[in-house]
Amino acid sequence: MECRLAHSADEWSCQISIRWEFDSAGKPLEDGVQEVPFGPRITDKDEVEPMLRRAQAAILSTASYGSVAHFVDMDLAEVRSRMDPKSGARPLAFSRNTICVDLRGPDLADLSFVDLPGIVQNAEEDIVNLVEELVTSYADGNCLILVALPMSDDIENQKAARIAKHADPQGLRTIGVLTKPDTIPAGSTKRKQMWLDVIEGREHPLQHGYYCTRQPDDDQRLEGITPAAARAAEVQFFRTTAPWSTSTCLHRYGTANLVKSISELLTRIISDSLPKLLNEVSTQLAATNKALAALPPQIATEPSAFVLDLVTKFRNDVVELVQGSPRHPLLVQANNETYARFKRAIRGTAPPYVPYEDAQRAPKKSRLGKYVRLDDDEEGVPGKGITRPAQYVYLEEVRQHIQASVTRELPNNIPYPAKRSLIHEYQKTWEMHARACFEGVQAAFKKSLSHSIRERFERFHHLRGIVGPTVMEQVETFSGNTLQHLDTILELEVEGPPFTQNTRDYTTMRDKQLAQYRQARAYASRRAKSGEGQADEEEDEDEFAHGSSGEPSSAVPRPPKALSEKEKETLRNALAQLVKLGYHATEEDLAKLEPADEYEEELVVMAEVRAYFQVTYKNIIDTVPKMIDRKLLYALADGMQGVLIEKLGLGSAKADARCVAYIAEDPNVVASRTELLAKKKKLEEVQRALFNFGL
Repeated sequence: MECRLAHSADEWSCQISIRWEFDSAGKPLEDGVQEVPFGPRITDKDEVEPMLRRAQAAILSTASYGSVAHFVDMDLAEVRSRMDPKSGARPLAFSRNTICVDLRGPDLADLSFVDLPGIVQNAEEDIVNLVEELVTSYADGNCLILVALPMSDDIENQKAARIAKHADPQGLRTIGVLTKPDTIPAGSTKRKQMWLDVIEGREHPLQHGYYCTRQPDDDQRLEGITPAAARAAEVQFFRTTAPWSTSTCLHRYGTANLVKSISELLTRIISDSLPKLLNEVSTQLAATNKALAALPPQIATEPSAFVLDLVTKFRNDVVELVQGSPRHPLLVQANNETYARFKRAIRGTAPPYVPYEDAQRAPKKSRLGKYVRLDDDEEGVPGKGITRPAQYVYLEEVRQHIQASVTRELPNNIPYPAKRSLIHEYQKTWEMHARACFEGVQAAFKKSLSHSIRERFERFHHLRGIVGPTVMEQVETFSGNTLQHLDTILELEVEGPPFTQNTRDYTTMRDKQLAQYRQARAYASRRAKSGEGQADEEEDEDEFAHGSSGEPSSAVPRPPKALSEKEKETLRNALAQLVKLGYHATEEDLAKLEPADEYEEELVVMAEVRAYFQVTYKNIIDTVPKMIDRKLLYALADGMQGVLIEKLGLGSAKADARCVAYIAEDPNVVASRTELLAKKKKLEEVQRALFNFGL
């Protein structure tokens, strides 16, 4: 039985409960611990003992708390009958479940104690083990141990003292209480002397000693003896009965002396244990606060305002995702990588023209990279240099393509369809690359949005169930619109006729590319005439191709070999004669007397197609990313808040009721928070009480 006393300004009252922890087999209940009131709160002290007997019969006769109600009003005669094996009843000898007695009143102190069953030795082994386990489980810890030793038996035969010794080896928490001194026969002089030696500390000494009490017998209790009369009878017994009346330790006789000693010892134990108790309470309080901090904060604002604030914060998160911020940099960084891949993919479609008749008469492929290089190629950056084509296009192939396009053109006129088809040939994969770019951005955007939705709405499952699909629907809607705009851009670039007003860049690129082709042709021609064969070294061609300024020349360059003095004199005379005839020519102009390249038309076509690619390439690698950003990312961010407000019905008449449902918390979270808050309150009360006790 567990007694819990509490000081209260209200009148005295008692509530008896049964704490069910184990089933009839002694195993813990699957439903956990259940403490159930047994009857109403009692205000008449005379009703306590009968109700305790009924409660005792209930836990010894029943396997669960669901079938004890009929014991509350049971007649005491029937209670005795149910507990009497002679009547055929088979109650349990002992139970692991506990009768709890809560006492409140103005004359009570805040104190708890447990009345344990006496140690039995002549019962079945499982009963003996059960009782000893119960006693041992309560004796450990900081509690005060009162060892009740009936004087009707020798102290050496009583196991309770040995259990207390094991739990409290130094005896700091143990007090011996000798009971039933009136049961010692009048002629048992040696037994009385043995117990007197124990009380006066000569035998089996304890640090706090022994106290002897005499309680009313069964007949006196049945007669209804009052507590005051019982204490008076006890005092009279010890005053008139030898050898107790002549003891040298009269302060160790009587319940009043025992209570006084227990109070002093309990106060001392609490004082000694106070630092440890305070530390344990502080540790548990810190753990409780940590567990509370790990739970989502409790909602204190009005539901509609709270939901609107959530939606606004989520919209701000999306804006930061799209624009990029120190808090949300990942989406923009991922998109930049996607746009860079798109640029390289389009760059890889550049026409791979080289100014040689065919592969047999061209240098090694490792020397052809400069002909497909663009002005903005990022050389020296790992993974971002030139992507060499799988197959180069030579002059003979271009010539065949032009000839296949000739219809009614005059001689020396290149058919327009020939150039147009060459342009469309390198543009045919642009739609695929643009779609891949869009899909990469879309996937990264969805991933970032999903993360933000989880971050903002994780604890509100109902709200997340609406916001998540709504946002993804918006992504699909704006994705369709974005693809339509991309199709329009690609249709203009790929399907329509070639067009540009960027004449300056186009002309510059055309002339530069044509000069590079001509230089390569002239160098190859000179080597062929000199019998040196085809060159493999890039340095020789570069030395031949560039003048003192380092810039390529559009004219056919002169031979790299220096003229002799005689040849120089002849050259100067020839130029002087031309001046006399009215022709003002320079040394470089003489190079134009060289016969024209037989592939001049093809070189021009190649230079023009490459120049147009350079112009359109720069346009497409900017326009596609801008369109995806504007029509998908920014468009969704701009309209997100309005769509969610409408979808959630925040402006409707039932907005408050809806928002209450939206932010309804998980019952498990609510239960955990309630339990932790109650625990925190209790620990804080205990902490204050311990602080006050120490003052």
